[in-house]
Amino acid sequence: MAKVRRPPSYGSKEFFLEDFPRTLFPLTTNKILVEYGANELLAYAQELVDGGGSFLPQRRVHANKDAIHLRRTVKLDPVAEYYLYHLMFSSRKIFRKPHRATRQHFGYRFQDGRPLSPSKSYADFKQAVWDGTFRFEEFISFDVASYFNNVYHHDLHAWFAALESDPKTVEAFGKFFRETNAGRSMDCLPHGLFPAKMIGNDFLRFIEDSSMVKASRIVRFMDDVYLFGNKLEDLKADFDEIQRLLGLKGLSVNSSKTRTGGMPRTDEADEHLNEIKKRLLKRRRHLIITNYADDDDGGDDDDGDDAATALDEEEIEFILSILREGHLSEDDAELIMIVMRDHVEVMEEFLGLFAEGFPHLAKNFYGLCAEAKDKDSIAEIVLRVVTSGRHVGEYQLFWFGMMLEGYLLDTSRAPAIINALYHHPSATDVSRAKILEIADLRYGLLEMRESFLREGRSDWLAWASAVGSRAMDKQVRNYLLDYFKNGSQMNRLIAGVVQTIPGGLFAEANSTP
Repeated sequence: MAKVRRPPSYGSKEFFLEDFPRTLFPLTTNKILVEYGANELLAYAQELVDGGGSFLPQRRVHANKDAIHLRRTVKLDPVAEYYLYHLMFSSRKIFRKPHRATRQHFGYRFQDGRPLSPSKSYADFKQAVWDGTFRFEEFISFDVASYFNNVYHHDLHAWFAALESDPKTVEAFGKFFRETNAGRSMDCLPHGLFPAKMIGNDFLRFIEDSSMVKASRIVRFMDDVYLFGNKLEDLKADFDEIQRLLGLKGLSVNSSKTRTGGMPRTDEADEHLNEIKKRLLKRRRHLIITNYADDDDGGDDDDGDDAATALDEEEIEFILSILREGHLSEDDAELIMIVMRDHVEVMEEFLGLFAEGFPHLAKNFYGLCAEAKDKDSIAEIVLRVVTSGRHVGEYQLFWFGMMLEGYLLDTSRAPAIINALYHHPSATDVSRAKILEIADLRYGLLEMRESFLREGRSDWLAWASAVGSRAMDKQVRNYLLDYFKNGSQMNRLIAGVVQTIPGGLFAEANSTP
């Protein structure tokens, strides 16, 4: 009788590692420490929860929201980041489906033991919005202004305490968000992490649960809300009530994004889109839904086989015609960087446009250039942008560092890129940590790390240097880590994990080309 194969176990570690590539600042330091020391990180966090210390205040970072606006958030240290995933994984059963089909929220919970795909959930949300436009005469759509940055710690704690039955877990939740935010009551939810999105998404379910809101149908994805009904005046009364409810939580509506009446804007509803662009938008959604691209924008997985096929000559020429016009919109830039990844060689002369004009799409640029055959040309573009004298922010510097680590280390411009990224006027500890954690022995990286390991520091630069040292000979590496570990309990924890990694395992090369 054949043995029945059990599916591989899925726990906090798998939850973290699966979500890691989708985060805003995916430092390899955290990934390596979770891969090799998840139990040690969790044991240390539990010691803090039990009163043996405090979680560290976290480093503020800024991701580009658009070409000029920033999204303020934090980069959690290895212990805090992994513990947040563990905490939400342990409490995943409190995040439940909506109670009624007429009042729905989508995304960011677990189903059948795994996290729901955000893009699949967003596709379901868009379909629900589309259905609402046919069933009802009127709608009001809105979102919450700077939601994650304005949610109040005590409100989150009270929400969690009402759902979680284990008092120790509730206490751990409060301690974590209080201490990682250095006691500040506002701005405590980190952006870009699935467990934080679970919290943010469920916290707002009071909108659809309120008996005072009479809308015939409510559809919500995070803080993006649609009210549907047949009388606009009734929806306006509901909107007033929702604003009052939000105000009780210290939240408000983003007035610039509120819309009423007519038909919600969707790709399919735009009569001005030509057929080729409609096909490309379907391909974009298909690639997002299959995790080819960033998983936060959502997509529709019901586009048929055409969306899964390669671009044809007509579609490629259409994209090139947009590039030749020279006035690239943000939407077109994002579309092109996703659908053209397998055809990047035909648009190499235009790649600089994406790097220079769209810093907020730096992660998409990283994905696009990964498929380019001429990596030396990519390295030239990166170096030109970084040394141009134009402003380059922390987020773009970080993703240029990701490009360096991922596929530019063997180019002739690698040493210059390292120097330019590390010493850039806008470089921060987190963007510099991206350089120090690269497991390579060339280009002076060895000496850059050694200075931080010997100084007794306990910060991102030291932690990244410790993890970057995994490329060294084990005996020499462990000698340096013996100095490093004396800096703090965090240092001791990180050194203990790194010392278990076979020496030189991650070295890209051991000699200068």
